[in-house]
Amino acid sequence: MRKLLLLASFLALATLLASTTAQAQASQTAFTSYAQFNDTLVARFNRGDFQGVEAFGSPALRQLEPLGAMAKLLAGLRAKTGRVGSSAALEARGSRHAFAWKGEKQNLRVTLVSATPGVLDDYTISDFIEQPAGARRTAPVLTDNPQKTALDQAVHRAASLYMQHPDAAGLSIAVYQGGQERFYNYGEVEKGTGRRPTPTTFYDMGSVAKTFVGTLLAQAVLDGKVKLTDDIRPYLPGPFPNLELEGQPIRFVDLANHTSGLPVKAHNYTPETKKRIDGLPLAEQMAYYNQFSADSLLLNLRTFRLDTRPGTTYRYNGVGMKLLQLLLERVYQQPYEQLVTGYVQKHFNMPDTKRVLTAKEQARFATGYAQPNRPQPHPTYTGYWAGPNLSSTPADLLKYLRANLAERDPAVRLAHQLTYRTAPGAGIGLGWMLDTDADGWARIYHNGQSPGYNTRLAFYPGQDVGFVILVNENLNQGRVTEMEELLKQQLPKPVAAPTAVSRSGSGGQ
Repeated sequence: MRKLLLLASFLALATLLASTTAQAQASQTAFTSYAQFNDTLVARFNRGDFQGVEAFGSPALRQLEPLGAMAKLLAGLRAKTGRVGSSAALEARGSRHAFAWKGEKQNLRVTLVSATPGVLDDYTISDFIEQPAGARRTAPVLTDNPQKTALDQAVHRAASLYMQHPDAAGLSIAVYQGGQERFYNYGEVEKGTGRRPTPTTFYDMGSVAKTFVGTLLAQAVLDGKVKLTDDIRPYLPGPFPNLELEGQPIRFVDLANHTSGLPVKAHNYTPETKKRIDGLPLAEQMAYYNQFSADSLLLNLRTFRLDTRPGTTYRYNGVGMKLLQLLLERVYQQPYEQLVTGYVQKHFNMPDTKRVLTAKEQARFATGYAQPNRPQPHPTYTGYWAGPNLSSTPADLLKYLRANLAERDPAVRLAHQLTYRTAPGAGIGLGWMLDTDADGWARIYHNGQSPGYNTRLAFYPGQDVGFVILVNENLNQGRVTEMEELLKQQLPKPVAAPTAVSRSGSGGQ
């Protein structure tokens, strides 16, 4: 046993030394251009030196992901891509430098986020790039895009890149620009049926639903029901001494901007139990999770222990948002389903945004594909186990986007105020993510993912532009984001120079 322990210690030390050596070697390398830096990364990728690539990571990257995550990702990509035979620069926008890596079996789009060649502050790697013949769809894709205007063509270029993936299913894009709105649809609501999505097709929006919770919280503040800086415990039944750390209680704002310090899971299953649940058909999984009620969440809440002082550390947290949903139910004395549907219908004229659909509405739902070619039933999740969820249509979500761009509604304006700064130039409001794009334009957005669906809703207040993108598969959330960013980049450029939008608010850091 002692020999095994010594061997394990030796291996751990060897790994640490190898990592430290790689970092030291990387720091000693001088680069005169990003092209030269990219060539070095390609060379290390080709010879399997994934730790050597990761060694260029800066402390900023270490804040975003743990050491070893990038090396693991690259090892998996190398198996799918094969050797990279050539690479070429695609674009440089601000601190983002994109390159095309052409592999033996697959091409990659690699974006280096960096202040200077030889340093990686962040990165993205995806297959959202023209693929070789053997790695892309050959059959034509159904679409209602007339491809006549400049906007039509811009959408088609971005959508075609997305839909070239053989496992892509359906895609709906809604675009708002300067008072005009357009809808575009590609693919099928269910593979093999020939039925194309429409602006009234239902999709599960995933975590975009968290922005509705944040907006309802803003409304509760305006209604005088709560304050953002209120301790949440007086609004809960009974004492919860565990919901504070170092004398600081969890406040409403801490739930809305993911700084509560709560655990990200309501319960930690044993690996065996988790495997059993994950192996169930989706309908049975939903039935299992739906049995957890508000009382279940409150019972679990008594066992939670905070790992950071509330209001100090950002960690994306669906459980915290679900707790905020429960608190809003208690404040307004209404079930959340009734509260949210009544609110969006009154304020935004959104009749097709809800959790529970009628049989007639179910017929308009796009079939989701959590796994390629394995259709699944629409998940009706009403339990109190994970984060908030809602279903909606491209037409309804574009109404929501337009209301958020206009900011005429006081609750909408309040939800956009910065409550916590996650990084220079980036932060979070009440559920909404706030940052600037690579060209310096202020952006407000949220992504969503649920079994069988990916979503992105993003808008740019300084340009009066916004996008709703919905797909009925889980290929990769990054592909949806890159499609939106490419489409935004290809729109006609505004005359005015980009200006950051100041959105300071209370209750954050």
